[in-house]
Amino acid sequence: MRALSHSDELPNAGGVLPAFVERAKEDARCRAVLARMGYRRVRALHARQPRTASGSDVFQGLEHEMLWPTVDMVSDWLKEEKKRTRSRVRWTFLAAMLATIAIALTFIAGLTFF
Repeated sequence: MRALSHSDELPNAGGVLPAFVERAKEDARCRAVLARMGYRRVRALHARQPRTASGSDVFQGLEHEMLWPTVDMVSDWLKEEKKRTRSRVRWTFLAAMLATIAIALTFIAGLTFF
């Protein structure tokens, strides 16, 4: 038994990939571009996006990258990014709050001894 090298042809390497694989690759590219653009810019573009009754229209903020994700996918990304940002900020806030409480208790303990 031998390992595949780069010169060996993998099955389906030159052919068309299944639709779900192509969709997953496009979603990953969209998420990478959205992350590169940043939460605020994407949120602003999303807010300016005209809404239709169906809700499955195409998000036009990534046309320059030749990507056309749905508005629902961008909305989901915005929710996930907001949750991720809040969790990161929550730990920073908690650490600052604990440091403030420790300093206040030390100050009060220092005042009671003098």
